[in-house]
Amino acid sequence: RCLPRQGEEKPLHALLHGTAVCLSEKSYREQAKAERESREHEEPTTSEMTEETYPPKAYRPKPGRLSELKAEALKKDRRKKLTLAKFVGMAENTAHPRIVIPELRQEFELGPCRRHMEASLQELKSSQRMVPRAVHLPNCDRKGFYKRKQCKPSRGRKRGLCWCVDKYGMKLPGTDYLSGDLQCHAFDSSNVE
Repeated sequence: RCLPRQGEEKPLHALLHGTAVCLSEKSYREQAKAERESREHEEPTTSEMTEETYPPKAYRPKPGRLSELKAEALKKDRRKKLTLAKFVGMAENTAHPRIVIPELRQEFELGPCRRHMEASLQELKSSQRMVPRAVHLPNCDRKGFYKRKQCKPSRGRKRGLCWCVDKYGMKLPGTDYLSGDLQCHAFDSSNVE
């Protein structure tokens, strides 16, 4: 560890040009400890009070070993991935009850409509050109499922084509594409929210 000499007029200059005093970490700690003990017995003068003292360097682990914090973070990440893998596995097997982790809750509780909308928005963000006729954002309810009536965007004064779907986005049989006034609640009474 290198430090400028006490009373050095330009301490940074001394460090940069190699005129500072350099000691090994062990001898620096011993010297700093001895100085602290001698200062405790003496009353500090005003010059010593204004002079900056350098605290001993914090312990750094050897480069070959992982620090405890990093190891802890890796363990936490592995546990999170393992829990996520278990959660995804349980989603496929419906015989077991679903366990929802609070951190992952929001991500997995999105309904199919909400996931479709998020994917569409991401696609819009990444595309170079926006073609308005190709854009279809689904009509979702608060829980993330599809609303019964889905429509394409309007073109000027002309309304877009509409059709009826169930809450999972499957088109209901008997509902053709109609412009505007389509009453979907008459087609399916089982889709009550």
